[in-house]
Amino acid sequence: MRTKLSYILMLAFTCLSWSADAQNKQPLPQVLVIGDAIYNQHARNVTSELKGKANVVIMQRPYGGEVVNSQTILNMLDEALGRIDRNGKPVPQDKWPSWDLIHVNVGLGDLVYRVPGLKSLRLLPIHAGGVVTTGPKEYENNLNELIRQLKDKAKGAKIVWASTTPIRHSTSNVFRKGSEIEYNKIAERVMKKHRVPINDMHAYAVSIMNMDKPASHGADPFNFDKKQIHPPIVEVIARELRIKLDKKKEDLAKAG
Repeated sequence: MRTKLSYILMLAFTCLSWSADAQNKQPLPQVLVIGDAIYNQHARNVTSELKGKANVVIMQRPYGGEVVNSQTILNMLDEALGRIDRNGKPVPQDKWPSWDLIHVNVGLGDLVYRVPGLKSLRLLPIHAGGVVTTGPKEYENNLNELIRQLKDKAKGAKIVWASTTPIRHSTSNVFRKGSEIEYNKIAERVMKKHRVPINDMHAYAVSIMNMDKPASHGADPFNFDKKQIHPPIVEVIARELRIKLDKKKEDLAKAG
């Protein structure tokens, strides 16, 4: 009787071990972060905090020093999605990544002022005749096309839009203070139309910065008073994909 009971207990333990191993071997959710220099910089922290819980891929920046904007995102979307490689060669369809969530933002690159009539990037201050990279109507059209393509090319992926962070000041005068507010309203309208949730990065950035104090070294709007802005990205990815964060990381994501 004791031998039979021991056998049953051993069998139950083995089944539980197999179940745990099977769960541990489940493929990690695939997350793509698309955005400008801010997201390339801070998304590395997202990658670190979600290690072992999600595979976070950061879109590579374009060659030539171009500031990512809504048009360049469209131009390189197939590369970002893994359908073509960095050399422009098609990737076999059976090797295309399958994305579970795509966190996307573009805005600051659209709001920077530059030399008019040039295809290459050359910044030019507003007072010297610089023109904004993307006008409001073009920005709206580009966002509509971007979301349409994402939904078509990444079927099944959750899409989350991040609002553009604040422009407090620009020592170099290549950004107009507060211009992101109008463009965030445009983005909100587009996302509402396509039923895409918004990660309000603008509100979060405002909550951690001194909005009355210009950023040092003329780095605004790419400076956040040396504070991290990745916690809301971690939180929204975890929420949308139902990833359980470690208690400490969960508190950091909520508190920033």
